[in-house]
Amino acid sequence: MIEIVKAGTKYPFIPNAKRFLFVSLMVVLSSAMLLATRGLNLGIDFKGGNKVIVAIQDDAGANMDKIKATIASLIEAKTGEQAGQIEVQSFDLGETEGAEKFQIYTELTSLLKEEKATAVNDKLAATLKTESIERPTETDKFIIVLKSPAPVNATKDSIATMLKDLGFLRAEIVSEEERALDMEFYKDYNLSLVERQKEGREIPEDDFEKALASHENKKRKSLDSRTDRTYTISLQQLQQDVESSLTEAFGKDKVEVESSTSVSPSVGADLFNKGLLAMIYAIIGILIYIGLRFDFRYSPGAVVALIHDTMITLGIFALFGIKFTLPIISALLTIIGYSLNDTIVVYDRIRENLTKFRGMDLAKLVNQSVNETLSRTLLTSVTTLFVVLALLFLGGGLISDFALALTIGVVVGTYSSIFVASPMVIYIDGYLADRKDRAQKAAPAAA
Repeated sequence: MIEIVKAGTKYPFIPNAKRFLFVSLMVVLSSAMLLATRGLNLGIDFKGGNKVIVAIQDDAGANMDKIKATIASLIEAKTGEQAGQIEVQSFDLGETEGAEKFQIYTELTSLLKEEKATAVNDKLAATLKTESIERPTETDKFIIVLKSPAPVNATKDSIATMLKDLGFLRAEIVSEEERALDMEFYKDYNLSLVERQKEGREIPEDDFEKALASHENKKRKSLDSRTDRTYTISLQQLQQDVESSLTEAFGKDKVEVESSTSVSPSVGADLFNKGLLAMIYAIIGILIYIGLRFDFRYSPGAVVALIHDTMITLGIFALFGIKFTLPIISALLTIIGYSLNDTIVVYDRIRENLTKFRGMDLAKLVNQSVNETLSRTLLTSVTTLFVVLALLFLGGGLISDFALALTIGVVVGTYSSIFVASPMVIYIDGYLADRKDRAQKAAPAAA
C-alpha cells in the first residue's frame, strides 16, 4: 500500500484544534454574511430565463463577444430596457461538422409583447370554441381547453396556420393525447433497451433515432383518429427573434437554433426551494445514520462538518458571483457524501482505538486516530482532485462550475474531517461527562 505519510507520525492536530476551529468559524460566518448581503448568482434553473443552443457555421466569423452583443441589442430593441444578464458559452461535441455550437443564457423567458399576446388570445378565442385560455406569467405559452374534444391533427393544423398568419413561424403545439403517446413511447423504448442489453444484444448507434422516427410516423397517423380538449401552445418568440437577429449578424443559412429551454420565475423558485430541502433532508438523514452506527458523541461533529463544507462552498460562489444552477445542487450533495465518507473513516478508527487503548486520554487517542488515517485521507483526496481538476480545466463551460464546486468541496471536506469533525468528538464527550457529573451531584441533594 502506498503511504504518503509515514506510519507512526504524530502531527499535533488536536492540540491545535482550537485555532483551526476559530478559523473555520470566521470563514463560515463570512460565508453567511456574503450569502445575506450579496446572495447567490442564480442561474435560469432557479431565477427563470431561457437557454438557447445554436450552431453557427465556422466561416461566419462568430465568437462569444459578438453573439452576446447581438443578443443584447435584440433585447434592448424589443423591451426598451437594459438587456440584463446574458451568458454565451462555446462547446463542441463533434456533432455538427463545419459549425460551432454556442449556448446562450438570458434572464428573459419571453420577448412577447402584451399587445401581441392579447392578439393571439383573441384570435384563439375567435377561431376555436374554447372553454378557457390560460397564459402562465412571463411566458409565451398558452394552454387552451376546448368546450368539446376535437380531432387532434386538424386542430393543430388550424392553430399553426393561424399563428403563422400572426408571424409566429416556430410555434409548437402539443395536445395531451400526443404527450401521453410520447410518454408511452419513451417508457417502452427504455424497457426494450434494458431487455436487449440483458440479452447481450448489440445496440446500433442510430437505434434511438430510428425508433423515434418510427414513433413520430405512427403517432401522426394515430392522432388522425383521436380527439382532445387540451392543447399547449409555445410561440417560441424569443427563439425566433434570436435566430433572426443572429442570421442578420452572421449571414443567411449560417445559423441554426437547435433547441431551447425556458424556465418561468415561479418554477425556478420552486426548484431552488426543493434543492435546499434536498440538502437539509440529506443532513438530517446523516445525523440519524451516524447516531445509529456510532452514538450521540459522533453525530453532531459529522453534521457540523457537513454544514461547514456546504457554507464555505456557497460563500465562495457568492463571493465570486459564480452561476448557481441545478448541477451545483448535485455537486453540493456529492460534497456532503464525500465529506461524510472521510469523516466515517476517522470515526471508525477512533472507535477501534477506544477498545484497543482503554484508559488513554481521549484527546491523545483522537489525535493518534487522525494520524493513522491521514495517509488514506490524503491519497483519496489527491486522486479525486486529479479527476475533478481535469473536469475543471478541460471540461468546458458546461461542467466547469460543477467541477469547481467539487474541487472546493474535496479540499474543504478533507480539512473538516480532520480539524472539525474529529475535535467535536472530544468536546461533545466532555459536555456529556459534565452533564453526568452535575446529575450525580444533584441526585443526593434531591434525596
